[in-house]
Order: sequence, then C-alpha cells, then structure tokens
Amino acid sequence: MTSTGDPVENYLDQLYVGLRGSPRQGRRILAEAEDHLREGVADGLAAGLTEREAQEQAISSFGSVRAVVRAHDRRLRQVPSLAVLADLAMSAWRLLSIGLLAVGASGLVAAAMNSVFGAPFVGSASRAALPLAGCRHWLSVWPGAHSCAQAYLLESRSDAVSLRIFAGLIGLILLGGDYLARRRGWSRGVLPDGFAPTVAMSMFGAAGLGLLALSVNRGSVLGLPAGPGFYLSGAVVALAMAAAFAVQVQRTLLRHARR
Repeated sequence: MTSTGDPVENYLDQLYVGLRGSPRQGRRILAEAEDHLREGVADGLAAGLTEREAQEQAISSFGSVRAVVRAHDRRLRQVPSLAVLADLAMSAWRLLSIGLLAVGASGLVAAAMNSVFGAPFVGSASRAALPLAGCRHWLSVWPGAHSCAQAYLLESRSDAVSLRIFAGLIGLILLGGDYLARRRGWSRGVLPDGFAPTVAMSMFGAAGLGLLALSVNRGSVLGLPAGPGFYLSGAVVALAMAAAFAVQVQRTLLRHARR
C-alpha cells in the first residue's frame, strides 16, 4: 500500500497487510486499532503534545504491528472448537440450501428439455413388467396415454420436473433461514473466506461430471435407466455452479495475493 506522512495511517496499512483470517475479522481488528489510536492521539493533543508526537505516543502505547499480528495469530490458534463447529454447521447449511436450489434449477432445465426433445429424452421407459396397480394409477393420472408404458414414461418425465422444483423451494426457504441466522451473528467468521466456495466448487464439479457420465450411459452404471436428459439436466446446472464458484475462489486467491 502507498505510504503517507500520517504515522497512524501507515501503521494501519502495515497492520492490514500482516493480518490473517477472514475479512470480517480483519475489518474488526482494524476498526478497533484505529479507534484506540485515534483516542490516544486525542489524549496526547489534550496533554499539549504536537500532532506528530501524539501519534507516535499512541502507536507506542498500542504496540508494534508485529506484536499485534502475533497476538491475533495466537487468538486464531486458540479459537474454541465450538466456534469452528458453529461455522462448519453454518457453511453446511448454506451449501445444502444452494444445492437444493440447484436441484430446482435442474428441474426447470428438464422442463425445457421435455418441451424441446420430447418425453423419452428425460423420462424413463421401463423395460421390465410394470405392476398392475401402478399401471392403473399412471393411466388415471395420464388418461391420454395409449399404454401403461407410455403413462409410466409421462409420469417419470413429470416427476423429473415437479419433484426437483419442490426441492428448489425448500432450498429457497433454507437459504432465507441462513440469511437470518447470519444476521443474528450465528456465524463466527473463524473459517477462511475461501472455505465454502472451494468445497462448493469441488462438490458441484464432481456431481456435474458424474451426472454427465450417467447421461452418456443412460444410468446403466447405477442400474437406474432413464433418458439422457434426466441426468444431463442436472449435469448442466452442476457444472455451471462449479464454474461460478471457481470464479469466486479465483477472486479470493487474487485478493489474498495482493495483500
């Protein structure tokens, strides 16, 4: 950072560069340090010191940048395990919410695929004998179907959309709860700011590649036959989410590299 003629500003600049931990912790420490230093300068001026003398005295009484950074690092190493667990739980809550929202988005993609490519692209065409009770139910739900197999195909195509959108609505509710919990201070900010994006990038990337493989094999790897769109709709959203979180991880790394 650019040096100025103000000792207090120079001190805060050096402290900013030396601090580790989350941005929230850094902002809090900088704010506390600035408040303390400004109060010390005011006391020195009231005692008859010059501006420069008051600033140097305030810095001397507060401690060197190295001492403050070391004290902060010791506090990070002594973070109570409950605070770490609380942040891990909050991160899991947010990742679950975002995951369910992604499932809901894949339902919308599946609906678009249904419209463009037809029911067999997303729905499951059963190759086994279908139970009589199930056939009656599916035919009652889809009276326009010409056979039990077609009714089953239409039902699986519909479920691929409706059940996923329902999961997305649950994710939206959970994400609202996550927002309120963070506003109430449930998150302690002890985890690195790149932790959740890195986990999300890895999970969505792995899920996307797995679903892409299933779409090519039509689920034969897991013994779950379905149209390629059933898995491809999920792969598209998962890989898009992985790319979005990869950008966030990159920005976090660049921000830390500039410090």
